[in-house]
Amino acid sequence: MRSLEVCGTLRATGNRVASNWSRSCISPDDNYVAAGSADGSVYIWSISKADIVSTLKEHTASVLCCSWSGHGKPLASADKNGIVCTWA
Repeated sequence: MRSLEVCGTLRATGNRVASNWSRSCISPDDNYVAAGSADGSVYIWSISKADIVSTLKEHTASVLCCSWSGHGKPLASADKNGIVCTWA
């Protein structure tokens, strides 16, 4: 049974949640978290290190959601202007 207790907190300088309905995601192997930011960046954290491993920059608008495929690649991100980027 899940207790829904906080297992960790991830932060990045410059990361700001774009909206109250923004969606982050956990990689299929449970090693990474991806989250979009109001500045158009997608931040990738290592869960075990609790640190940023990559900052992806392609969007020019707030990133509202991220999703990994079930196979681990690619990662997709979508911004408020309707642009979807895929990352290998």
